[in-house]
Amino acid sequence: MGTISVSLHWVYPSSSIVSGRVRVGVVPRLPVDGVSFLLGNDIAGGRVVPVPEVVDNPDPAYTGTETDRSVFPACVVTRAQERKMKNVYDVSSLYQAVCDPDPRPPNEKDKSPPPSVERIPEGSELELVELVDTITKSKVIECQQNDESLQKCFEAVDKPVTKESNVAYGLENGLLVRKWTARPSVGVSECVYQVVLPTLFRQQVLSLAHDYTWAGHLGIRKTYDRVLRHFFWPGLKKDVIRYCNACKICQLAGKPNQGVPRAPLFPIPVVGEPFDRVMIDCVGPLPKTRAGNQFLLTIMCCATRFPEAIPLRKITTKAVVKGLIKFFTTFGLPKELQSDQGSNFTSSLFASVMRALAITHQTSSAYHPESQGALERWHQTLKGMLKKHCLSAQSDWDEGLPFVLFAIRETTQESTGFSPNDLVFGHTVRGPLQILKEQLLGDKQHTVTNVLDYVAKTRERLHLACELAKESLSATQKRMKLRYDKKAVKREFLPGDQVLVLLQVPGSSLSAQYCGPYTVEKCVSETNYMVRTPERRHPLRLCHINMLKEYRNGDKNKPVHPSGSSHNVAQGPV
Repeated sequence: MGTISVSLHWVYPSSSIVSGRVRVGVVPRLPVDGVSFLLGNDIAGGRVVPVPEVVDNPDPAYTGTETDRSVFPACVVTRAQERKMKNVYDVSSLYQAVCDPDPRPPNEKDKSPPPSVERIPEGSELELVELVDTITKSKVIECQQNDESLQKCFEAVDKPVTKESNVAYGLENGLLVRKWTARPSVGVSECVYQVVLPTLFRQQVLSLAHDYTWAGHLGIRKTYDRVLRHFFWPGLKKDVIRYCNACKICQLAGKPNQGVPRAPLFPIPVVGEPFDRVMIDCVGPLPKTRAGNQFLLTIMCCATRFPEAIPLRKITTKAVVKGLIKFFTTFGLPKELQSDQGSNFTSSLFASVMRALAITHQTSSAYHPESQGALERWHQTLKGMLKKHCLSAQSDWDEGLPFVLFAIRETTQESTGFSPNDLVFGHTVRGPLQILKEQLLGDKQHTVTNVLDYVAKTRERLHLACELAKESLSATQKRMKLRYDKKAVKREFLPGDQVLVLLQVPGSSLSAQYCGPYTVEKCVSETNYMVRTPERRHPLRLCHINMLKEYRNGDKNKPVHPSGSSHNVAQGPV
């Protein structure tokens, strides 16, 4: 059997088995059609283990015998297999490498382990090596000469430098360079020699300066300064701005303490009739009480701000429905019910109960508690009062809940100007302060009135109180909107726009705040949009505009083409 001489080359395979720099022999073609690379198990590091197959009549041509145990491991080698191996040729005998012979004695060669692969860092490090090998001086010179955007730069070569100008162009062995003297800021001028980069290689340089592993995804100014220290081309600043703005990682992570501008406020319309519209939510888990309660079902009337809190052991749909039925049997069935997008409020059982009771169910935007601002603010007050009661009374929170609710209901609300009890019952509810007052003033004989007069006066008093509360609530909403809209920015999206959705990740400051990009399906209102999220559990998601950010899928992955015709090469960096 003859041998052939082949040249050895360094190649960089990238696969799930091996990645890195490997020295292999190169031939014009392999004897097997469709195969361009043979990976031996010595290079693979023993990762490829043949799968044994049991057959009744083995084919002698495909016995699969191995000659080198260090390359082809076998569990058991019988004496018969060893005799067969004497007549099997090694594939390495077909090739003779053009390199220095191995100086080691034959006995040391047999005992040595399989040759290891010389590896380089994977991922972006391998990309850096490929990038450096791609951008050669000869290619840059050739592209510079054929790049129309650099025509004015070539015309400025060897022109005399004036005192007003701090830029000069020249050729270094055929390579167009730019000498730039930075403006002195602290009395020291820095002279920088920059390679004038043609269009073909600008994308790679911007990637190295911004999203490469060692670049750190810095902002526009720092990325621009980093490029300017080594390279230049007309329209550099615009290209850096466009590249950084289109970076997906930067858009997903966002800047610390900098969110999207909030949209103008649209308050919920004031409702005139008590309990026509109610808001519900769940609070918890709270410390488990002796009764087993860990959660609260909270309910609030939008017109009177009358609150209710029902302790629950669990907040499943069945438990929530039972709590609502208890509330409805006391205050009547509302026309509209608003909740968030919790699974217990969006289940089919909850929807069927709402249909059976003729209640219109509306859900607020996801991750936007401002949609139920009055209820969320009351949660803060309720938790603080329960905590204080537990500290003072040394009892569970569910035991002090009725007393806390009584205190809240008889307190005047700033937004309405009345207490919830005044707007619901039409009179001052008798409490501890009323008892003390009666004791000091003595029991006075109340005027006896008939039922019709009492009902008429009570109805008139309630009507007047509700009208005043409605006016006060409207005035409060106007003042709130005026303060809120001072820093608001009007934004809008159209169906088909690409957006990023802000998803809160509690307890992880390094996690991306935004997810996406997703596609806007339709506009529901001035502030709410239906966004298509195909890879999530809900393919359609109702999102408030404050949770959306425009996704700039700009020309980051396209060649950078500057507007070089309008650039004055005699000026400073652009």
